Amino acid sequence: MRSINAGLTIATVSLITAAGCDSPPGIPEEMRAKIAAINATYVFADVHSHLSRFHRENVANVAAEEIEIYRSNHFDLVVANISSDMAYFGKYTNRDGTYVEDGKYKPEPGEPFRLATDRLERLHRTFELGIAVHASEPADVLRARTRNEVSIMPALEGADALEGKIENLYAMHENGLRLVQLLHFRNNELGHNQTHPYSPGGLTPFGHQVVQECNRLGLIIDLAHSNHETMMDVLELSEDPVLFSHGGVKALFEQDRAVSDDEIMAIAGNGGMIGIWPHGRYIADVKTMVDFIEHVIVVGGIDHVGIGSDLRGISSYSKGFDKSANFLAIAAELIDRGYSDEDVGKVMGANFFRIWQTVADSG
Repeated sequence: MRSINAGLTIATVSLITAAGCDSPPGIPEEMRAKIAAINATYVFADVHSHLSRFHRENVANVAAEEIEIYRSNHFDLVVANISSDMAYFGKYTNRDGTYVEDGKYKPEPGEPFRLATDRLERLHRTFELGIAVHASEPADVLRARTRNEVSIMPALEGADALEGKIENLYAMHENGLRLVQLLHFRNNELGHNQTHPYSPGGLTPFGHQVVQECNRLGLIIDLAHSNHETMMDVLELSEDPVLFSHGGVKALFEQDRAVSDDEIMAIAGNGGMIGIWPHGRYIADVKTMVDFIEHVIVVGGIDHVGIGSDLRGISSYSKGFDKSANFLAIAAELIDRGYSDEDVGKVMGANFFRIWQTVADSG
């Protein structure tokens, strides 16, 4: 596997000051300037988000105000996730305004794929309006940075939308999908999920096919919500580094949505990374969130950790991050703890961008 510099190699990338945007509160001007200077060299990325709740609400596109939040935090790239298992559980609004209640359903054949495609179309509308840039390849993000624009990478949270058909993966890839999280809140045609009650079992034959085709197509594989057996099967099979986009670490808080030290080491050994989330139920505040980040650094290394906010997808946020999405507070805490500019840049997104470069080049 080729090693990619976590920094940027193009001379045209200039300091991004987010002119005209209000910076998040509580960050001194000197600290804001330092973070902006780090961002001038390193791509900042949120590796898991549901910005504007486009995945469930009946919005025509991601709101410009939501993108301004990211711009004011010097973020260049946002992974926007479609929770495609909602076809089986409800809790979403259709285009005609009808709300589908929480429940368990057996959707009609083709319904999960159509629903996910409809949500993907809302991202494309966002691109058409010029609110954000479609992150189809890494170069798109680098170009957008020079214009102070934010890029969005379309992603699936749970590959339930594929409905066991590899042709659906091809269609969504052609339609701009660039990341596939295999599982969400149900066992599906690919494997078994991480959430209680625990279900034993690993990657299915169709899951094997999807992993191999993701490698071939240059699609990032996300292990978030996958159980241990499924994780290990993917790590053994995938020729590319993989992601665990959002969650905690079991060593600091034992809960379903977290990784063990063995899993951290396995993902890091594959060249991948773990995204720590600011979930207020499990991580009290930003300082504690950085404790979680530091745990991954100790166990797996500085090249294998990042941030997956799950923004607009969780009910409460760590204090200091809050629903206003104060990403700068995370960078400031890392700086206050003595991390170098390079290390801060890696955590804030360069690790993920390196993985994407590697995956895209191999596809």
